[in-house]
Amino acid sequence: MKKLIILCAVCTVMLFANEDYELKLYEKILPDIFAQTPIYIYATHEAKEILQKSTKFKVVDRCDKRVVLLVGEDFTHLPVECKNKPVFATNYRTFRDNANSFGAFYWSKGRPQVYFKQKNVQKFHIKLPSYLRKYER
Repeated sequence: MKKLIILCAVCTVMLFANEDYELKLYEKILPDIFAQTPIYIYATHEAKEILQKSTKFKVVDRCDKRVVLLVGEDFTHLPVECKNKPVFATNYRTFRDNANSFGAFYWSKGRPQVYFKQKNVQKFHIKLPSYLRKYER
């Protein structure tokens, strides 16, 4: 019984630690790429829940002209004014398949993965800080 309680406690801590890690990563990377504060973001699903905890981002419920960036994984039903916004993907499939995805952060086999598409970074006139250039593809 004691081992079961300890196991549950450890799993709970690890679960919340990943969210904190993701938020810290978003708070480090995105403001260095997009100069304005707060950054208006349209996010989907889990990314929305994580980004709403930050004061550096303003997560909006509807994609409109204020939005600088889309973060998440499913952007099939967007208003016309958001069809050509840069996408920061939260899974590999979106990063690979979305024509506007310039970067991605996702987990693979328990490890964080960060990538940027050089072609789309140039397309959206994004200037990556030097510490992120090693993640360009």
